[in-house]
Amino acid sequence: MERWLSVAYIAIVLGLGLASVWPRLTVQFAPTQVKTPTVQGLASPALQPGPFTPEVTRVNLNTASQAEIESLPGIGPALAQRIIEGRPYRSLEDLDGVKGIGPRLLERLRPLVSL
Repeated sequence: MERWLSVAYIAIVLGLGLASVWPRLTVQFAPTQVKTPTVQGLASPALQPGPFTPEVTRVNLNTASQAEIESLPGIGPALAQRIIEGRPYRSLEDLDGVKGIGPRLLERLRPLVSL
């Protein structure tokens, strides 16, 4: 019985010791200051917060390959082939005559294609 009491006593002492040291075991980082370079008093546009918008290269429908046309949203192999067969296009509205392209798809493609 004495043995269990001594084991319990050691566990309690170690537990209390660890509890008193625990707050000092955490990592604390030094505060940092970030300075943004300025151009004529304005912050650089490259360092402005906001969503990342990658540059989108437009697909020229009069010269693009079938694979390039298929990379556009909503266009599969059959529709890409019909677009190629309907070349040349003078305006984006000419695409409305291609079977499978309606007003909704035309509006989705408007910012992604050129002629």
